[in-house]
Amino acid sequence: MRGVVFLGDRRVRIQDFADPEPGPGEVVVRMMATGICGSDLHVYRRDAELLRDAEPTIVGHEPSGVVETVGSGVTRVKSGDRVCVNHYRSCGHCRHCAEGYLQWCSDARGYGGPIHGSHGDLLLTDERNCVVMPDEVSFVDGAFVACAGGTAYSGLRKLAVSGQSTLTVMGLGPVGLSAVLIGKAFGARVIGVDVIEERVALARKIGADEAINGATEDVVESIRAITGGEGADALYEASGSAPGRRQGIKSLRRGGKGVFCGVGTEEETLNLTEIISRELTLMGSFVLSLRLTYDLVQFLADSRLSFDPILTHTFAIEDGEEAYREADESRTGKIAFTW
Repeated sequence: MRGVVFLGDRRVRIQDFADPEPGPGEVVVRMMATGICGSDLHVYRRDAELLRDAEPTIVGHEPSGVVETVGSGVTRVKSGDRVCVNHYRSCGHCRHCAEGYLQWCSDARGYGGPIHGSHGDLLLTDERNCVVMPDEVSFVDGAFVACAGGTAYSGLRKLAVSGQSTLTVMGLGPVGLSAVLIGKAFGARVIGVDVIEERVALARKIGADEAINGATEDVVESIRAITGGEGADALYEASGSAPGRRQGIKSLRRGGKGVFCGVGTEEETLNLTEIISRELTLMGSFVLSLRLTYDLVQFLADSRLSFDPILTHTFAIEDGEEAYREADESRTGKIAFTW
């Protein structure tokens, strides 16, 4: 099989590897679609010296494809099943695994490092990680479920947004744009915010009721004006930037709720007096549980919602270098490899 390997300093190599063989409880999935995530870019940009002694590993963690072969003891999936794959392998026995939070397992290992990921022809995974998709859910949508769309869905479920809600989405990368689509599907009035005009325009195109360019507009004042001076009911913070976090909190109404999923700056000071006096509820959200993976797949099938409007570029795996150069510009929607 072929796969994309990072060399550091924004360089990649397409490398051949032996095809994986499934052991007990394992399956091999032939990839049909897999997205490039912002966290992939963090490693792509890493200094080459830090990766010099690393074992070559196929990157990527947004897998969607067709089950090719299964190991002994596998009963839930079979060859030919269309699946998306939760992107953490785990012990399968601890409390967190039993609750479906594979990412919390002390033995959790993410695809793309330290184990081979989804930017290759084949993926070795555990049976429990595979969620069978009905025909109504495309392989590209399955790749969104695995990370970007799933991360957005999990956070919006925590916020319980509905047709009664005004939702601000801070940061309009693929996760934030997914939150715009899902928020609209939940019935919310959605305000998108970013500092890159191309992404602000894309948010408008996919259905955001309002879209604000934070590089040229006062974000807090704009949101207050849109909401009649009250502020938004809910915040989905996907930018990971200190200004985005501060503006998001300040633009919430009294009693509002915020979810933070954007990973970026670690230096942040919260005004606890403001949080207390305005009775704000602020929560973290980290990818999604296995249970919510099933829920999201069913939601997509029932609602016929698709993430296709966010997909702006597709590449073949042999064009991995070009794909990552495009993603590195951070001016596009979602970029995916397809087969």
